[in-house]
Amino acid sequence: MKILHLADLHLGRKINDFSLINDQKFVLNQAIELVLKDKIKIVFISGDIFDRAVPSSEALELFGDFLLSLSNAHIKCYIISGNHDNIERLSYLSDLIKNSNIFISKIFSGTLEKYPLNENIDLYLMPYLYPAQIRKFYPDIKISDYNCAIKAVIDDVNIDKNKINIILAHQFVTSDNIILSDSEQHSVGGIDAVSPNVFEKFDYVALGHLHCPQKVLSDKIRYGGSILKYSFNEVNQKKLFTVLNIDKYNKISFEFHEIEFLHDLKIYKGFIRDFLKEEFYLNINKDDYIQFVLFDDYVTDAKKKLSAIFPNILFLGFDNKFTKAINSPPSAFIGEDKNISEHFFDFYKLQCDGDIDDEKRKILSDMLSSQGEGE
Repeated sequence: MKILHLADLHLGRKINDFSLINDQKFVLNQAIELVLKDKIKIVFISGDIFDRAVPSSEALELFGDFLLSLSNAHIKCYIISGNHDNIERLSYLSDLIKNSNIFISKIFSGTLEKYPLNENIDLYLMPYLYPAQIRKFYPDIKISDYNCAIKAVIDDVNIDKNKINIILAHQFVTSDNIILSDSEQHSVGGIDAVSPNVFEKFDYVALGHLHCPQKVLSDKIRYGGSILKYSFNEVNQKKLFTVLNIDKYNKISFEFHEIEFLHDLKIYKGFIRDFLKEEFYLNINKDDYIQFVLFDDYVTDAKKKLSAIFPNILFLGFDNKFTKAINSPPSAFIGEDKNISEHFFDFYKLQCDGDIDDEKRKILSDMLSSQGEGE
C-alpha cells in the first residue's frame, strides 16, 4: 500500500500581498499526477489546509477541485484540521462526503476517530488540540500544558498491537535539531511543545505544523512539510512529497519526491549594477519571488529599475555602511562642548564611516547661516 503524506497547504496564503493561489494549484496538480503515476491509494493531509480560519473563495474552490480529483480517481483522503483552520467550517458535511472517500476529522469529543485502512492497518485522526479542549474529558488528570494534554489523549487510545497503527496529528512535536520556520506559529516559551515519546505506541505519526519536511528522532515520526516556501528563511529548504510504502510484511519504507515550483523564493545580495546585467538575469528565473539586498550606498528608484526586469520583488533592502551604523553603539561625543557644526560632522562620520567633504560642509554652513546657528 502506498500513501502520500501532505501537510500545511496554507491555501489562500499571500506574501507581501502577492497571492500564491496559482503556485498552490501548480503543486496540487503535481500531487495528483504523482498519485496516479505511482498508484497511490491513500492521501493524508495533516492540517493547516487553509491559511485563515475564514478561507477566501479562491482557496475553497482550489481545495474542492483537489478533493474532487482524488474522489474521481477513487483515492481515499483523510484530513485533520490545523491551528490555522476552523474545524467547524472544515468538517461541515463531513458525514455526507464520506461517501466520496473523503474523511475529515470532527471536533474532538473525548476519543480519537479511528478508520481501518485494511485488515492490517488502523488510522487515527487527531485534529489540532488545545489543553483547554481536553481538560473537561479528563477531570482526574492534571493538564498543565500541551504535552500533558496530548499524552492524556494518546494514553486513552486502546490500540491493537497486532496491527500497524498510524495517527495524523498537527502539534508542535519537537526534539533537538528540529528545524523551525518564520512562517509558523508557536507559543511563547515553547509551552505548546509535545515530546515525541508521547506517540510511542504508534508505528507512524504523520505530522503537520512545521514547514520543513523532517523526521523527529526517527523515521516513525515525520513532518510532511509545507508545499511551498512561505518565508525567506525557507529559501534553502527542499519541499518534498513524502510517500509511505507499507509492504505485505507490514514494513514501512519511504520515497521522497522533490516539489517543483511555479515561482521559487530567492534572496539575492549584491550591487544593483550586477543585477541589471544580462549575464545575471538571463541565467535565472526572472519571475521568481525575490528579495534583493543591495550593497550600494543609495540608488535612485532602485525598485523601479529592478521591477522592469523582475516583476515579483517581495522585498528590497540595503546592507551598507549607513544601515550598519544604525546598529552601532551610541556615540561618545554626545554631550561634549561642541557647536552644532562640530556635532553634525561627528554624527556624519559615525553614520557614513568617513569625514564630510567640502561640498557638504558648505551646504551645512549655508543652512545654519540662514537659520541662525543658535536656533
